[in-house]
Order: sequence, then structure tokens, then C-alpha cells
Amino acid sequence: MKQTRSIINGLKKLLTSERSNWKVVALCIAGATTFWFFNALNKDYATRLNYPVEFVYDNREDFVVVEELPEKVSVVVTGGGWSLLRKTFWFNKQPIKILLQEDPSNLKFLTKASLQSIISDSDQLSDVRINYVVTDTLHLNIEKRESKKVALAIDSAGISLEKNYRIVSPVVVEPDSAVVIANSSFIRSLADSLLLPVPYKQLNSSFDEVIDLSEMESDRISIEPDQIRIRFDVARFSRTTRLASIRPVNFPADSSVYLADSTAVVSFTVRDENLNEAQSAGFRLIADYRRLNPRDSTVTLTIGEVPYFVSDVEIESETVPLRYAGRRNPR
Repeated sequence: MKQTRSIINGLKKLLTSERSNWKVVALCIAGATTFWFFNALNKDYATRLNYPVEFVYDNREDFVVVEELPEKVSVVVTGGGWSLLRKTFWFNKQPIKILLQEDPSNLKFLTKASLQSIISDSDQLSDVRINYVVTDTLHLNIEKRESKKVALAIDSAGISLEKNYRIVSPVVVEPDSAVVIANSSFIRSLADSLLLPVPYKQLNSSFDEVIDLSEMESDRISIEPDQIRIRFDVARFSRTTRLASIRPVNFPADSSVYLADSTAVVSFTVRDENLNEAQSAGFRLIADYRRLNPRDSTVTLTIGEVPYFVSDVEIESETVPLRYAGRRNPR
């Protein structure tokens, strides 16, 4: 009890003492801490280090790192406090260099035993003792760099056009091929042609642009050349109608049966600049008597002749009724 009271009384005196006494106390604590710190660093300790590694191999331009290589290896070491402090906190630590074989693409992993041997022989950790390597295996994915020439094509179906517009010319790609340079597994999976998109929306005029292929490149994939030119023409189309003449085929020679109508309405799609020409061009439909439907006395019409510049031709009424000479027509 007396000792406790003495400590309490001492603290009370310290708390009520002048500021100069506090400075003395602070200096004493700092000195004691410094002495303890330096004394502790002179002892040996065991600790775990995550130490940087660097993979070294020749002809790096001939290989591609497919997956990022490991950057650190974990080891348990024993050494003096000063040595461990340098290994733990010092900046610009020299990594342990791991020398790979002449063809690193053949090496897929490094085992713990291999790492133990490499690290033990390393100068970077020569001032500590290697107890054991914690890291079990380092996986490596390095492949040879290869190239392949591929044809360049445009995904015409994927070109975005404004409503009623169509492509009216071949899609020209210049140059029509490129060389892809990448890791070997990617090259093996690469098709013989590369389908390219046109990165523009709602086109309504002829297209002539230089497309940059560099967006398709990455750290392990490059394309030569990285620019191509794409050209094609675009025109507007309209849907319209007109009368087309009907030609009877295989009807009785005595004219006892004949068509009730000589024309029928057809609808079709045509380029706007050919609208006038389409109204005067020849359209012909065929009414073949062999396609008679006796139940309603009609013949199914088929398309016979249309201008080359129209498309999507449809007959609005696909049948035409018949008339019979010398008797009332059946209903």
C-alpha cells in the first residue's frame, strides 16, 4: 500500500509540476525508447517476407505474356533486426531474378522446390537465412508470338441504315487483308477472315471512310495495317404500285373461256431515281389455265416479266376470275 501511495503521490506532483519538468520526462521517455529500439534491432528474428521477383528471358519480343506474371514470392527468413528492417521497409528493393529457359513458353510453373533453390542462390537475400518458401507454385503463361494473314470482310447485315435506304454497290475494303500478330493460342483460334463492323449509325448517303483498327489491339494483339478504307454506295428506295398486263397461257383455242380482267395491280420496291422508269417499264403476269381452280373458276397468277431494277414484287390479288362464252358465268 505504501508503494502504491508513493506512485500516486509522484504522479500528482508530476501533473502539478511546471512545464519544464514535462520536457525532462518527455526526453527521458524518448531516450529510453530509442535505446530499446536499437537494442532490439541487434537481435535475430524470424519473419515472413513477400519479396519481389523478376522473370528474365532472352528475345522478349518473340514471346507474349498471356497472363500477368507473379510479382512476389512469400518466404520465411531469419536474420538480424537491421537486415529484416531493410528487407521489409527499404524502397527500391532489388527483385530476385528468376532466369527462365531459352524457350519460356515450355515452362508452365515453378514448384516450391525450384523456388527454394533459386531464392537460396540469390544475392538479394544473402544477409538472411532462408527457413522455407511459403509460396507453393508459381504459374506461368507465356506463349510464342506468331502472325497470321486474314481476309478482311464487312458485316453488311450489321450496317445501320436510315429507314428506306439500301446498299446499292459492292462493299469495298482496302486493303482486303491484314496481318494479326498475337500469342500462339489466339492465332490458332483465329478464323481465316475477320468480320469488321461499320461504326456509324443511320447512314443515308454513300460511305467512304478510313476505319481505325487500333481499338481491336491490346498488349498482346496487334494488327498491320491498323487502318483500312471502306467504300459503298447507298440509295433511297420506295414502295409503289402499278397495273401489270396479264398474259393467258394454255387457254382453249376456241376462246370459250377467257379472263375476266386483262390487268392486275402489283406492288414493288424501286430505287427513287427509277420511279418514273418503273411506271413505264414492262410488267407481265402469267395466267396459266392449268392452274384453274374449278371450285370458284379462278386462275392463280404468277409473275412473268418485271424490270431488272425492281424487287420484292407482289401481286395484290393473286387470282383472276374466268368468263365462259355462250353461257352465264358461274358464281
